Amino acid sequence: MQEIVKAEEKKIGMTEAWLRKHRPVYQAATKHPFIRTIRDGTVQSHSFKTWLAQDYLFVREFVPFVASVLIKACKESDDNGDVEVILGGMASLKDEISWFKREANKWGISLSEVIPQNANKNYC
Repeated sequence: MQEIVKAEEKKIGMTEAWLRKHRPVYQAATKHPFIRTIRDGTVQSHSFKTWLAQDYLFVREFVPFVASVLIKACKESDDNGDVEVILGGMASLKDEISWFKREANKWGISLSEVIPQNANKNYC
């Protein structure tokens, strides 16, 4: 069965295979009311500030995970490209954290005082 799934993924592409398998999750994430307000330009400032602070915490918690993947890739991967891809991702995370800090400063958010909400705690 695994071989059929892999063959199907190659035939239609990994993204399309993922979308077919996880359509309800994708729909829930992309049709979320907050995402709609961002799209429509109607997001309330308190909602944006909450998202900014919580997403900052999420990205900060994501860094150690990526570092652990980098260590594993350095030790176990035969393809040096794997390490380069992960390093590129880490550089992007650094840029993203810098963006969060700049935006938090603009919006008067003290990131050091942000308390993770339950959804963030459960995910991280």
